[in-house]
Amino acid sequence: MEKMKSQIHSFYFQKIREMEGSSNKITKLTQTIPDDLVEHIISMYLPVQSLLRNRTLSKRFVNTAIQSRDFDFSGIYSRRRRRSQSEVVSIIEKVFNEYKGSEIDRLVLVINHLGVEDKVISWINTCLDKNIKDIALDFSKSKKVMEIPINFSDLESLQDLKLRSCKFEIPDNTPKGLRLLRMLSLMRCEVKKETIVAIFSNCFHLESLELTECRMDGMLSIQAKDHKKFKSLVLSSMRGLWNIHLDAPSLEIYKYNGYVIPFNFERTYALKDVNLHYNRNFSPSYYDRSFFVVINMRFFINVSVLAATTIFLEALTYKHVGGGKLKKLPFRFENLTKLKITFKAPTFCTLFDIAEFLKECPRLEGVVIDIHNFTFAPHLPFWEMDHKDEIQSNLNNKYRLGFLKKVKIFGYKGYPHELDIMEFFAKNAPSLVKFKLVIAKKEKINACVPDYARLNFINSIFPGIRVTEA
Repeated sequence: MEKMKSQIHSFYFQKIREMEGSSNKITKLTQTIPDDLVEHIISMYLPVQSLLRNRTLSKRFVNTAIQSRDFDFSGIYSRRRRRSQSEVVSIIEKVFNEYKGSEIDRLVLVINHLGVEDKVISWINTCLDKNIKDIALDFSKSKKVMEIPINFSDLESLQDLKLRSCKFEIPDNTPKGLRLLRMLSLMRCEVKKETIVAIFSNCFHLESLELTECRMDGMLSIQAKDHKKFKSLVLSSMRGLWNIHLDAPSLEIYKYNGYVIPFNFERTYALKDVNLHYNRNFSPSYYDRSFFVVINMRFFINVSVLAATTIFLEALTYKHVGGGKLKKLPFRFENLTKLKITFKAPTFCTLFDIAEFLKECPRLEGVVIDIHNFTFAPHLPFWEMDHKDEIQSNLNNKYRLGFLKKVKIFGYKGYPHELDIMEFFAKNAPSLVKFKLVIAKKEKINACVPDYARLNFINSIFPGIRVTEA
């Protein structure tokens, strides 16, 4: 009997997965299924807003209480509806008043909290009393940080916590909760050193930490040497951050967006996916930080996936040394299989710098080049005089990319140097299978008149080039 029941349950869940994204179809299907599956299905596939809309369509649910445990209000301020704050508060209040369930799994709240702080706190407390597992609070619409008199570190059932423009602290004393926390994302919050210490002293199930537009005071030190599940660290636009010290043997993904600062990584043996979105500092006190780029590079030479801006390439390319000679720093990315380069103006990088970098990545299989809002024009005279003949002749096949299978160029506009890049890959990648050029709609007006003779020549080398619009 139990086996038959399990098979029936599996059948209905498969049907629902096929319908995912269509709340009307799911609601109709639930009219035919056993009662003990209704609450579970509604919670998994019908967030509370969709359920409210569909109550008028289903006789089965028109007079029943709200059963969904997924309280996702993220789309409540959609442009199409343009609800006022009072309308939003009324909808959310109605949901909480009508809900009679014993548990709530998830709360996603995006709201202007000014003037309704008491109600917001009441909703959060209701969720905390019902063993909430996933909380996402976004108060950025008010442009003022929300101070919630709730100690999140007491929450024993919490697994995912996302806070935007919301105060977050962990007290000095060891918290009893957060033991099951898997993901922590903080945005536009002040993060204290003591908070980071407390997180990694107590949250041994933590898998991911994201800090975005947060304020720090000097150094970020993460000591995760005893953590076995910590896999992902994302740091973006961190104000006041001048140094990063990381000890994380289990870390696999590291993403950094900001100015070039020194890193000190210890025991990052598992690191394989790195995104270094370095930005240029245009302040009057700015000085060349390429030295830090080079010093930091030693922590990433064994990764298999790398994304970087041209600031990274600038630091590693040829430089003038004594006697007017050009010299390049020695480096090698033996394990790199996927590379993305984002061009950020101003930069002197050309195909020469790209080719010299790719030459040190012998196992590369995929390359993405992003040239949105960028043109090579200002620096092409140097390319024409010193590097074009060398690259195009490619003596001794020193630029041969034997493993390269896929190339994608975002922001393609058909300019001559973009055709140089296309020709380079067509000639030097014998295993090439896919070559895609993506033209942005807003950049079509700046596109160059097609050079059909050159394009036909490149297509004669590799006829599989495809052009798409995004």
